[in-house]
Amino acid sequence: MSERRSEVLLGVVLPLFLVAVILFADDLEGPNTAYVGVLAVVPMLAAVFARPLLTLLVGVITWLAAFWFGHVASDGNAQTVRLIIIALSTLAGVGAASLRQRRASTLVVALQEAALAEQLRLAAETDALTGLLNRRGIVTALDGALVGGHTTLTLIDCDRLKVVNDEQGHLAGDDFLRALAGRIRSNLAREDLVGRWGGDEFLIVQHLDRDQAVATILRLRDAINESPVHLASGAFSVTVSIGVSPWDSGQSFDDALAAADRALYRAKSAGGNRVEVSDDDDAPVVGG
Repeated sequence: MSERRSEVLLGVVLPLFLVAVILFADDLEGPNTAYVGVLAVVPMLAAVFARPLLTLLVGVITWLAAFWFGHVASDGNAQTVRLIIIALSTLAGVGAASLRQRRASTLVVALQEAALAEQLRLAAETDALTGLLNRRGIVTALDGALVGGHTTLTLIDCDRLKVVNDEQGHLAGDDFLRALAGRIRSNLAREDLVGRWGGDEFLIVQHLDRDQAVATILRLRDAINESPVHLASGAFSVTVSIGVSPWDSGQSFDDALAAADRALYRAKSAGGNRVEVSDDDDAPVVGG
């Protein structure tokens, strides 16, 4: 049921039906029952569901019905006091409906502004090319996060993006990066934080210890280069260089990131398509 239809049925039809029922009962029971006085509540009922103008319409019809009933269908007594009460009830109902409408409008505006603010926040923290978090989004997500002995940073760098850019152009390079980002995200756990750190570098934050993280990243590397990326201009193999670093409690994010970056540099210097762990951890090369 649409909002407008609901308003008419509940705010107009139902109150006027109630008017008819009350007057019928009053006429059935006789003039001494004075059910007509109950009509004073009808405009307030309309105010619960209808806009001010419709509430006023219901109030006017109610007042006229009471006036007609008093002069024609009942004992010829218009019952002035009751008519005044119905009129005052109508004014009160219009005021209540106006207040409700203003509050509803204020709430709608507030919700729209909140939704817009959320859209702007997401846009500011999302990488437009890949749909992953951007650098700002990653930093925001990490702000205040608990870091213990089971947190690991991983930097991934695409080995072949320059080749694709040089041979096929930057648009093809963008498609290549999007495909790589999709493979990274789809092969990690939902709770893992994944973002584009810049250029062709991606950052992963996992709440895993070093050995668990390395095992996960090795599987990720295999999934990434398992099949070529198919672009409009052809198929291109994809390999990545990866640096992993534990992020210990008490260690700053920048220090842990620098350690991962050094491991990434070693992986690229050794020819790429390999995983290396931070030299701060005295760990051997684990991929090649």
